[in-house]
Amino acid sequence: MMLYNKIRIIFMVALVLLTGFFMSHHYIQKSHDIQKLQKRYMQTSLFTLKHFRETKVEPTPLNFNDENFQLFLEESNFELLSVSQVQAVIDHTKVLLERPVFRANMQILFDKGTFYLFLHHPHFKLLLKDQQKASFPLEILFGYLVSLLFLLGLYFWLTKSLKPLKTLQESIAKVAKGDLSISVKSNKNDEIAQVSNAFDDALRKLESLINSRQLFLRTIMHELKTPIGKGRLLNEFLENETQRDSYDAVFERLELLIEEFSKIEQMLSSSYKLKWGSYNMQEMVDQALDLMIMDEAEIEEQIEVIQIEPFVLKTDYELFSLALKNLIDNALKYSPNHKVHIKIYKNSLEISNEGKQFTQSLEAYTKPFHGLSSNEKGHGFGLGLYIVQNIMNLLKLNISYAYRDEQNVFRIG
Repeated sequence: MMLYNKIRIIFMVALVLLTGFFMSHHYIQKSHDIQKLQKRYMQTSLFTLKHFRETKVEPTPLNFNDENFQLFLEESNFELLSVSQVQAVIDHTKVLLERPVFRANMQILFDKGTFYLFLHHPHFKLLLKDQQKASFPLEILFGYLVSLLFLLGLYFWLTKSLKPLKTLQESIAKVAKGDLSISVKSNKNDEIAQVSNAFDDALRKLESLINSRQLFLRTIMHELKTPIGKGRLLNEFLENETQRDSYDAVFERLELLIEEFSKIEQMLSSSYKLKWGSYNMQEMVDQALDLMIMDEAEIEEQIEVIQIEPFVLKTDYELFSLALKNLIDNALKYSPNHKVHIKIYKNSLEISNEGKQFTQSLEAYTKPFHGLSSNEKGHGFGLGLYIVQNIMNLLKLNISYAYRDEQNVFRIG
């Protein structure tokens, strides 16, 4: 899971916990307020019932405008509603609580932010309007919003501080594609900047090493072309035509090898530009055989090519032929009878030779100079399979190995 996703999950969990905390606090506060409200309404009901029981004089009707009662209502923040308003209010309110008090029935009613106390006595009905309005706890809302803003600010601050890490990741992806010209230097003092600067220093050293290697290889290839050219020139003065033709073939093979080394150097330095196209597999096999330092008689004797079905592959013609050349060359070199069988199927190519079965996975043999560190005699593949594997990766093709009928079989497709 990516670091950004982990941070998002952490902050989402924190947001849920923060919201849950304030909702719980609000619920507890609301329950506390309801208890206080019930207690206040109960005290008001008891006082009212007690007052009218003590002041009632038969057969005189109850006096709701009694001075002491009005003073109590005023101090308790209640307003006495007229008899004509009672039924209209009751029809539009919601009963929150109902319970008996002495001989009366007490109800707490609510409508549009206003509470009402309704007392239903056998001798009277009394509806009191609470002057204290039900209000949303703004202090809880304010605390929640401040905490939420702090949490969001912390999230954006943290993601912004990790932005250079995203830039570094993109730069590393460009380096993986072969672009060594980028710079990730940073003038900040945090850990990401330290990693970026260390990576940039390593990149500059790597670029220097690659440039030195390229210069070294190109110098060698250039110096090799000089004696080849002189050899070709001197070869023209030979009187023996057969000998002259043989030397021409040798010089031509040497030039092909230099060109092959040039392509390998470009490929390994990620500077090679692929030339995509659809090509017939038989033609690429023939091209691979032409690249080998063998005459036609040796090719006919040692290499058998069988096309079961035509196979057209979208690839780079020269690079794929080079991979086939190295694969065939290895198969010839390490086969006891020095013979190779090539079979072309509709969607694959198989190259097989007699020999002992690999004791390790194919990946182990595709490492450069594997044979120099291996104790397995006869399986020292040097750079051959390493070059093949790199070309297959570049062309996005699969190469697999199997051992069938005492033969090592390499399959491409």
